[in-house]
Amino acid sequence: MPDATRKPLRRFVAEDAPLGEWPVVEAYYRDLESRPLTGRDTLETWLLDWSDLDAWLEEEGAIRYVEMTCQTDDPVREKRYLDFIENVQPEAKVWANRLERKFLACEHRSALPLDRYEVFIRQIENSARLFREENVPLQTEDDKLRQQYQKITGGLTCMHDGREQTMQQMARYLESPDRVVRRDAWEKMAAKWAGVCEEIEGLYDQMVAVRHKIGVNAGFPGYRDYAFRELERFDYTPGDCAAFADAIEQIVVPASMRLAMQRKAQLGVETLRPWDMAVDPQGREPLRPFEGAARLIEGCAGIFARVHADFAGQFQRMRDGGLLDLESRKGKAPGGYMMEYKGRRVPYIFMNAVGTHDDVQTMLHEGGHAFHVFAAADEPIAALRDPPIEFAEVASMGMELLAGPHLDAFYSAADARRAWVDHLDGIVRFFPYMATIDQLQHWVYTHPGHTREERRSAWLALNRRFAHWVDYTGHEEALAFGWHRKGHPFTVPFYYVEYGIAQLGALGVWLNSLRDYGGAVARYRQGLGLGGRRPLPELFRAAGVTFDFSARAIEPMIQALGREIAV
Repeated sequence: MPDATRKPLRRFVAEDAPLGEWPVVEAYYRDLESRPLTGRDTLETWLLDWSDLDAWLEEEGAIRYVEMTCQTDDPVREKRYLDFIENVQPEAKVWANRLERKFLACEHRSALPLDRYEVFIRQIENSARLFREENVPLQTEDDKLRQQYQKITGGLTCMHDGREQTMQQMARYLESPDRVVRRDAWEKMAAKWAGVCEEIEGLYDQMVAVRHKIGVNAGFPGYRDYAFRELERFDYTPGDCAAFADAIEQIVVPASMRLAMQRKAQLGVETLRPWDMAVDPQGREPLRPFEGAARLIEGCAGIFARVHADFAGQFQRMRDGGLLDLESRKGKAPGGYMMEYKGRRVPYIFMNAVGTHDDVQTMLHEGGHAFHVFAAADEPIAALRDPPIEFAEVASMGMELLAGPHLDAFYSAADARRAWVDHLDGIVRFFPYMATIDQLQHWVYTHPGHTREERRSAWLALNRRFAHWVDYTGHEEALAFGWHRKGHPFTVPFYYVEYGIAQLGALGVWLNSLRDYGGAVARYRQGLGLGGRRPLPELFRAAGVTFDFSARAIEPMIQALGREIAV
């Protein structure tokens, strides 16, 4: 595995090449386009050089994105990021298509062994079919709209408890046993979101219009069908997603309803209000597993070591390499992510830790993504290091579940059990929420001419279908625009059902671990090591689980969760 503190030698791109300058990048593309491909050996060398350019160019964009999200109110960082997505990325997309066509036209392509190149060839064929030069400026416009969402939401703060606090810091108060404290914090947060509601609605209107045009330009009825191909969803369809939502409604919603009614009874309230959903239902003080990033890092390092020694070493490389930015602060974009620096083949983790158990879960989740990067780092072709999203999330969610027996790195035995049960409870509650976010986007992009009022009605109908037990009386507007708080529909459209599919895979890893922990970890690592070299169902099989999100797959998982929660 590469050391996180050291860059591997570039094979094609010069070490000092300024890849933020388009003329420099273009020269490399011209070299690749003009090169004769006279046999399998020259073709494979050409593919490795193309991969090297792609990896380092993507890393340049990743660095600028990370810098921008770390300080969304810094105009210099914003300008650097926008300059790249406006002046380099669009041109690179055009040239990448030229290289794709060169590859597809090469007579020696048939000499490449399918067991190695099958997935890569399918990706190139798909990308070439989707490309339309008229979509390049539209995609740039979409990227800029996504950045505006990050900027708006990253700047949201509340004056509370005598100081200015980010939305992530405010979330701590929602765990208070005092219902008055919770309500006060929730209402202040809701007021802040209400203050940017019109701006976000307008932004989303623009996004939907631009994305619909992209889909139509590429020969699809709209954006949804285009997005399914762009996301390389070769193994399932929009109809399968609708069936998944139906199965969740049939199997998971009743289970989630039972947990909600149990919460209501334990809290002793007449109705569950939105500020009642994060508090401990038994009235215990919130779990406070750590203060400060150093303690979060220390505790998670101990957990990773107990899952597998290799994970401890890889996490140490990240610590040594400055590849962690974990604490919440004003101006930092909300949420958390793992970003791969593709040239160096190392991961970077961004999050907004404030000392909650959710932060521990986020660190474990993003750690799973990071270990996926390390596991596939020896693959020389960058595209074959990238797993499908559905399996990438098995890596992250699987790590959360494999870490379950080791939460005593932060807690007493009793609190570790409490944190574990809370996590499993959250998994049950997650499935209906996932379905609302996913199905909203299906509705939005199959009704491209919809009004804001129609979109509001569609969202409210989904809430009645999947989460009708929370009472928003007096706060109807907060419910109607609650989806604004979830960044995925804005910044990574249609990327959400993957979490549901992957959660089932991760639960399979967990059930395997109950029978044979070491064997389950070994299979999990085996799946991660394949990167993106095999089709999605094969990656699931390699990890010891089945690619299946039908009702027959969901029901035993929910039953197993129910048994574990009830212990």
